[in-house]
Order: sequence, then C-alpha cells, then structure tokens
Amino acid sequence: MSFQKIHLPLAGLVSAETLSLLGNQVAAVAIPLLVLQQTGSALMTGLAGAVAVLPILLAALVGGRAIDRFGPWRVSLLADVLSGVSVLALPLAFAWHGQLPLAWILLLVFVGALFDPSGSAARQILVPSLARLARQPLERVNALRGGLENGADFAGPMLAVGLVGLLGAAGALYVNAASFLLCALLVALLVPRKPVRARREPDESALAGVRFILRHPRLRPLALLSMMGNFVLSPFLGLLLPLLAVQVHHNTTLLGLCLSAFGICATLGALAFARLSRYFSRSAIFYGGQLCTALAIVLCGLAQAPAGLLAASALAGLLLGAGNPLQQTLLQEETPKALAGQVFTGMGAISFGAGPLGLLLLGVAAQYLGAGTATLLAGGALLISALLGWLLAPLHGRSPAAVMPQQG
Repeated sequence: MSFQKIHLPLAGLVSAETLSLLGNQVAAVAIPLLVLQQTGSALMTGLAGAVAVLPILLAALVGGRAIDRFGPWRVSLLADVLSGVSVLALPLAFAWHGQLPLAWILLLVFVGALFDPSGSAARQILVPSLARLARQPLERVNALRGGLENGADFAGPMLAVGLVGLLGAAGALYVNAASFLLCALLVALLVPRKPVRARREPDESALAGVRFILRHPRLRPLALLSMMGNFVLSPFLGLLLPLLAVQVHHNTTLLGLCLSAFGICATLGALAFARLSRYFSRSAIFYGGQLCTALAIVLCGLAQAPAGLLAASALAGLLLGAGNPLQQTLLQEETPKALAGQVFTGMGAISFGAGPLGLLLLGVAAQYLGAGTATLLAGGALLISALLGWLLAPLHGRSPAAVMPQQG
C-alpha cells in the first residue's frame, strides 16, 4: 500500500477537525458580536451564548444514537453539511428582516450549533481505524490532535477578530459556514467510508452512553474530573481571569497576554503527551496536570504583580494540555463500537455541562467575595478533587480487553 493511501485519510480527518475547531472559535466571537450589534442588548447576547451550549447536552441524547445507528462517517459528513447551512440562518435572517424577536434569535443560534457536537464526536470515533491504517500509535495521533485543538483555541479568536474587522460579524459567519462545507468535502474525498456492523444491537436508552461512562472504572473518574475541570476552567478563563487582569491589575493588555500564555502552554502540553506517556503513568499525567492547574489558579488569585499573574496563567495550561489527548485515547481504547457514538457524546455532555453552573456560582462568589477570593475557591476545589481522584481512582494502563481500537 502506498504512503499516500496509508497516511492521507488520517491527514484528511485531522485537517477537517482542525478546520472545524477554527470555525467554532470564529462563531464563538462572531455570534455574540452580531447579536449585540443587532439588538444592543447584553442580556440577549448572554442568552445567545448560553443557548449555544445546549446542543452539547442534546447530542448525548440524540446525536450519539444516530452515530451508532448510521455510522460515524455518514454522521460526520451530514453534520458538517447541515452545520454549514444552519450557521447561515442567523446572518441571513438579520439581513432580510432586520430586528428579530428574542425567541427567534435564540432559536437560530441553537440551530446553528445543533449539529456540530455530533459531527465532532463522529470524527473522534473514526480516529482509531485511521491511526491503525497509518501505523501510528493512538498516543501520538491524539497528541497531535490535542495540540492542534489547543492551537485552534489560541489562534481561532485572533482569526475571528481579523475576519470581523475585515468582513463584519455577518461576513465572519459566512466564512464559518464555508469552513463546515470544506470539512465535509475533506471527509468525503479523503476518509474511506466503511460500513458499520455493530457486534450487538445498540442500546436504545437515551442515556446509555452516560450510564456506560459512569459504570466504567477507568472512564468514570476521567468524566468526573473533566466535569470538575470545566466547572473551574470555564469561569476562570471567561470570568475570573478577566476580572483579575482588568479590575485588580487594571491592565486590559494583561488579559490578552495571560490568555495567550495559557493557550500556548496548553498546546505544548498536548503535543508532549506522546512523549510523557513513555515515562509517566496515566494517573501522573492526568491528575498531575489537574493539580498543576489547580495550584496555578491559586497562584493567580494570590498574584500581586502582573508578571506573577502572567506566569501563573502559563503554568495553568502547561500540563492541562496533555489531559485532552489522554482522555481521547482512553475513550478510544475502552469504548465498545456499538456504543461509541453515545459514549463520546455523553462524555462531552458530562464534561461541558458543568461549565455554565461554574460560571453562575463563581460569578456570585466574585460579586460578593471579590475576584481574588473566588479564584482561590476555584483553585482549591480543583485541587481537592484531583487529590481525591488520584487517591481513590487511579488511572491504570491500557486495558487488555480494550475493544474499540481493534475494530476494523
């Protein structure tokens, strides 16, 4: 088999994933700006951001079952096409009708984000077979994917700001829609389509994937700590760090530097996962990363100088970045093919579902106790949960009974 036939499918899938991630970052910046420009309402803008999270939860109920029934290749392709079409709905509606009722705005934002979580999960499920075809270990492939994901998180907002400045918020969403269609084209042309023959009938229960995760001795602690991580990190990056930079240190430039330092270090950590996995246990990588991040968040709350906040922000991302490829590897190793869609979407729902709650609770803490105290509470909560997880539920090596990577 030629080098091109071996490596091109994996390269095509990873390219499609990266393009999709960049598009999501563009949408995360452009949609709030478009809603704010058209309505002038901070409340509507906040509600639009909250509604965009709901499809992640819905994917655990519907999208995962569709992947298991129709196969990840079909769902990935269809989800990208539908995402491209649906993203266009919001700017076109504003262009045609001007002012829109709140209900219509929220509905269009929801529809625009509806298909992406299922498409993302479907692409993740395709990784093991393509890694085998390319004769690459999962750890190395997921380290690359994790590095590109963190790189997209870092570069995406800058790209979005540039597109908004050049084309406007609506124009940026048109580019985002085109990126989804290009993702679909990459998958259609480069990723081989294989029929999915599940070894058993898929579980029709709406929460089968979540139930599998919570009963699995390796995936359960991973899911719970990921949930706690998002409970802390969503408000840390989206609320507490801006408050510390702007209100405590009175430096708006510092916020951009801190977020950039966090993103760059997270990218380096993800790229280092394959090498780290040779020398350290999975518990050390995952829980050690959580502990390092927790201590760094505490240091952010204690920082008296801008340089201290910048250094602590960089430290917060350094080992945390290795956690994402580790989570992907464990999911790919431990998930039976018949439940893969529901498990991958279920993990996303568990992990990201806690983010809005964290924003609410730590927002209240910041309002009444101050940003520094709220940051200390956030770091302390993550520190305690990581220590308990390491002591009570260590992550062992790859299971000899791992199912999914051996599926053809």
